[in-house]
Amino acid sequence: MHLKRSSLSLLVSFLIGTGWGIALIGALSLFFSFLHTHFLFALLAAIFGALPGLLLVVFLEYLLLKSEMLAEMKRQTHLLETILSRA
Repeated sequence: MHLKRSSLSLLVSFLIGTGWGIALIGALSLFFSFLHTHFLFALLAAIFGALPGLLLVVFLEYLLLKSEMLAEMKRQTHLLETILSRA
């Protein structure tokens, strides 16, 4: 089976998984670090610990979406040029 995804797309997908891992590790480590003080404070710390990873995921998803949109626009442009040349 031939994959049609580019190397950049595969790299971005890998980095998205890494971003989720960073978010999970950040949230869990800060949650358990502050759990002995107060539960609500630990939840707030977990949210702040997950933010860098979640922001990375959002940015990379945006990058992947724009890359796919560009590829689709190139494909449509090629189809329109083919139709125009036949007319």
